[in-house]
Amino acid sequence: MPKRHLRYASLCAALFLWAPAAHAATLRLAWDRNPEPEVAGYVLEYGNQPGVRPFSVDVGNQTTFQITGLTDGMPYYFAVRAYNTFRVLSSPSIEISRRVGIPYSVAVDFNGDKRSDVAVFRPSTGDWFLGPQGSVRFGLSTDIPTPADYDGDGKIDVAVFRPSEARWFIAPSSTNYASAYSVFYGTATDVPVQGDYDGDGRADVAVYRPSQGRWFIATSSSYYTTGFSVGFGVATDVPVAGDYDGDGRSDIAIFRPSSSLWFVATSISNYTSSFSKAFGLSTDIRVPADYDGDGKTDIAVFRPSEARWFISGSSAGFSTAFSVFFGVATDVPAPADYDGDGRSDIAIFRPSEGRWFIATSSSWYTTGFSVPYGLSTDIPIVQRR
Repeated sequence: MPKRHLRYASLCAALFLWAPAAHAATLRLAWDRNPEPEVAGYVLEYGNQPGVRPFSVDVGNQTTFQITGLTDGMPYYFAVRAYNTFRVLSSPSIEISRRVGIPYSVAVDFNGDKRSDVAVFRPSTGDWFLGPQGSVRFGLSTDIPTPADYDGDGKIDVAVFRPSEARWFIAPSSTNYASAYSVFYGTATDVPVQGDYDGDGRADVAVYRPSQGRWFIATSSSYYTTGFSVGFGVATDVPVAGDYDGDGRSDIAIFRPSSSLWFVATSISNYTSSFSKAFGLSTDIRVPADYDGDGKTDIAVFRPSEARWFISGSSAGFSTAFSVFFGVATDVPAPADYDGDGRSDIAIFRPSEGRWFIATSSSWYTTGFSVPYGLSTDIPIVQRR
């Protein structure tokens, strides 16, 4: 049987209910059947480090498997190999990752159905329009939207950072946005970079301070009373936080326009190790997201001058890239998983029409749909860089 990469149905782990035991999480995975006719079965490989999978299980000739006995809170990395009747193994599939036993949310998913919602913030009135969830009045025209899952219920919460007060205001989805709290954190010139840096399934309050080239993070696990800081970047860098190593925690990352270099300090190394990648132009809009569905953030940009997306996938170690023509120069990029297949779709908000255009990852960006939603002055609720 030729040694070949296996193809996944969804390119992501299908996460089911956690096991009740404190240290025994359960995960169900699914993959595409290898098209070679002589395939006799599959071996599932896994481990706790990217690219290092010392454990394996022969799952027989099936394309789903529930793996048990995993440790809550630990990141796991999985790949599948096919084998024939002579036990000759194929090359491994792409590696997918998931931190088990920890709640996870999908970007811009306000109703918890694991599909991103079309949503906007209207600065003129302080209203959030959340698709199927209706609207919520929250914030001022000068606030910066900072949506994330702060309460860990698998839904995105309404939140803003108010530079004039260096204060965060958060309305949790678990209260149906009926109550809110605030956290003083940062300074007026800081850039908000909310994310799950401590890996507890809840977003942390965090800022990047360009004047110092330093990240300050107040962890949700301490109820924002303590945290840590990391020096990473220079004053002209643009923060592009994401989970590039797939361990379920946000990595500290910046894009340097002067050299078009991305620098990523990985959470799996406790931010002591980093890598860099030259990708994009200084005038590009950074749009990092998980386009290949492996549980890791991909390096990506939208180039307005060409109305073109360039994506370097983490599943290939950022060694290859592809591009897609989608949008026009004045569009606002808004990538997220609108079709619910575990991969980010290429999407834009067109202010001149108040319309969203989405090319779905499930069609490999060849087809999609559009939705009229918002006004020309609205801000699409996505984490743009």
